[in-house]
Amino acid sequence: MVENTRLSRRIIYLPLGAALFSFGCYAPDAQVDTEGPQTTGSEGTSSTTGGETTPTTGAPTTTEGGGTTGEPNGDCYSTRDFFADKVWAKGMGTLCVQCHEPTGSAAAKGAKFRLLTPVYPGFIEANLANIQGLAGYEFEDTPLILAKPSGIVEHGGGAVLPADSELYKNIEALLEQLQDPIECPPPSAGESFPDVILLDPVQTLRKASLHLVGRLPLEDEIAAVEADGEPGLVAVLEDMMTEDAFYARLTEIFNDTFLTDMYYGGGSLNNINAGTPDWPNVAKYFDKMTPMPDDQKQRIHRAVAREPLDLINYIVRNDRPFTEILTADYTVFTPDSAFIYGVAARFEDPADPNELKPGVLKVTRNGKEMTFPHAGILTSPMWLNRFPTTPTNRNRHRARKVYDQFLATDVLALASQAIDPDAGAAFANPTRDDPTCAQCHITIDPIAGAFQMFDKNNQEFLLEKPTWYPEMFAPGYQFELMPTDQAATGVQWLAQKVANDPRFSLSATYKMYQALTGEEPARYPTNAAAPDYQQQLAAWETQDTFMRAVAAEFVADDHNLKTIIVKLILSPYYRGVQVANKPSEEHKAELAHVGTGRLSTPELLARKVMATTGVRWGGTGDLLNGEFKLLYGGIDSNAITQRLTSINQLMASVAQRMAVEVSCSATAFDFSKPIEQRLLFPLVEATDSPDFQEAAIKANIQYLHARLLGEDLALDDPELERTYNLYRETWLAGAQNIADELEGKGLGPCGATKDPNTGMALPDEQKLTNDEFYTVRAWQAVIAYLLSDFAFLYE
Repeated sequence: MVENTRLSRRIIYLPLGAALFSFGCYAPDAQVDTEGPQTTGSEGTSSTTGGETTPTTGAPTTTEGGGTTGEPNGDCYSTRDFFADKVWAKGMGTLCVQCHEPTGSAAAKGAKFRLLTPVYPGFIEANLANIQGLAGYEFEDTPLILAKPSGIVEHGGGAVLPADSELYKNIEALLEQLQDPIECPPPSAGESFPDVILLDPVQTLRKASLHLVGRLPLEDEIAAVEADGEPGLVAVLEDMMTEDAFYARLTEIFNDTFLTDMYYGGGSLNNINAGTPDWPNVAKYFDKMTPMPDDQKQRIHRAVAREPLDLINYIVRNDRPFTEILTADYTVFTPDSAFIYGVAARFEDPADPNELKPGVLKVTRNGKEMTFPHAGILTSPMWLNRFPTTPTNRNRHRARKVYDQFLATDVLALASQAIDPDAGAAFANPTRDDPTCAQCHITIDPIAGAFQMFDKNNQEFLLEKPTWYPEMFAPGYQFELMPTDQAATGVQWLAQKVANDPRFSLSATYKMYQALTGEEPARYPTNAAAPDYQQQLAAWETQDTFMRAVAAEFVADDHNLKTIIVKLILSPYYRGVQVANKPSEEHKAELAHVGTGRLSTPELLARKVMATTGVRWGGTGDLLNGEFKLLYGGIDSNAITQRLTSINQLMASVAQRMAVEVSCSATAFDFSKPIEQRLLFPLVEATDSPDFQEAAIKANIQYLHARLLGEDLALDDPELERTYNLYRETWLAGAQNIADELEGKGLGPCGATKDPNTGMALPDEQKLTNDEFYTVRAWQAVIAYLLSDFAFLYE
């Protein structure tokens, strides 16, 4: 990520992934010292000789609006880009949208010309499609979309668009293009960044393996990727996404959105009415006369809490369309949740708390058993409880979450202006009649109405007779009303609408992008007066083009989530490490979101520690998933729901403590093993000193840099020399302290007397408790030094 010019290794307190160029990550004179195989842009676009890579293509050119052009598009300038650059950015996005956005005055009067704002993902495409649908309407040979704002025809907003204005002429040109739209094949991410040097396939494999399955790549996986390059990498990634560890990671990713792990530690059954007639076994959970064993209760409430996340895992594991997280007319059960809900399901191993089987919930109404109206996550008892309603909220909170979680739309941003708290007093029904309030409620209330079958006090309880409120906007989706005969199954109707919305595929792409890179997707810049507006626009357009292309492939592959993951991992957004040339200011903006550095979450870091050193921090426990989880920027899914994405001083202190304590437990323990079983010290013995084994020590340091930091460095690299000097100076000072009787020879708590992961005592012949030559403690210093390096904490 940064050039090897550091004076010393230390924890970095700033986010690394913000931009490649922020840390001087470009090579002067267009030549890059890669110290290993690197890739520029897409594979095969660079020539490599003697460790130096010279890109064969320069930085991309940009259109006036900031969009990227060049191969394979050449001079192709699509109708979509023309609309974005010449129409939307030149005035329609500020002038027309004021009244014609979905909650504006024109829309309220039923105007067919409607414009989405940048709050909505895919707003450019949606607006262009709307204009195309209206292109045939004319008044005396003038397109109605021009006749109204120019004053030829009565227009509610008045004459706001003179016929001699630039915007008027650009709209004319757009309407001509729409008769035969120009379409250009979207460039791949590599083609958008031809001057960005990427991690090579093997380096990408290491990064992805640690992230997806929490381990280092296996030898046969490395060999396959070395032999086949990116196709081999794709095959290995697909195999990894069949492992249980991948689904543990997927659970973390989606819990960051749905936050149902708030109940994982306990309390999931407390949120389901113990006296409900729907699932009588819930009462057995609370029965004090014949109490359940604590371990059984623990399994049950965890199974209930994880049900929506298990449904996602089941869908992805079985390569089912990801739309089923909304449209599934079933859910999944473990043996424990099947018992508590009274579901008859056959399990291969009823004692396995992780076995999943699809099934449906049953309830009784009017003396008749009926199937619960499953709509994927939207009808999960835990989702309904995690995002509850009240008699006054009337499911609006749930509606906002539908927009946020499945459509990547923040409805609160629709009306960002401050609201006068007394303004609504002039209206008997302000949420509908006060234009300021209605601006949001016309969007939220219809979706809220789809949840009307649920009781307003008992979150997952189905009403016998769903009812809605006439003073609220009618149930529906966008501008489509929900049929009244769908009231009892309104969420199922809503789920189909959301799943078919183009924003759903973009939302899934955004979610996985943020999970893999640690960054939120770029936002469309709305302040055209900003001095760097064109640069911001260039960054957004470049990323938006890529995101839409990935989303399209996701849809084409029957909404297989794994397709998104693979495409993102292969992209410069995940793999970029350096820029070949010092970029222009405009190109810097495009690179703002490109880069490999993202702070590992506590969960990712915990697995990385175990994968690389062979021990957990905390031994039989796991401190990064325990008492230090929140201090290291994690979440509890309750009060703390946003992860920290850059390290602060407190987190740095946690990381330093982790490095010191892991080095203490890992070093002697590794030396206590036979040399062929060692993870950290396969090239030296505990008694080797620099006086006699300098070459072996340096070789092992080289090995540690590769294992812990993923760095493939030559033996004469300055970084290895710095690490060796740390080892030697620690050894010299320690040996002198022993000679001066300032320190003893015993390792104390850092000795190897038991397996740190199990707590089991080691055989006497394997124990290592003394460090006569101070070599073990010198290695401890090296391990602590590398574990606290930014290259370990960031991935």
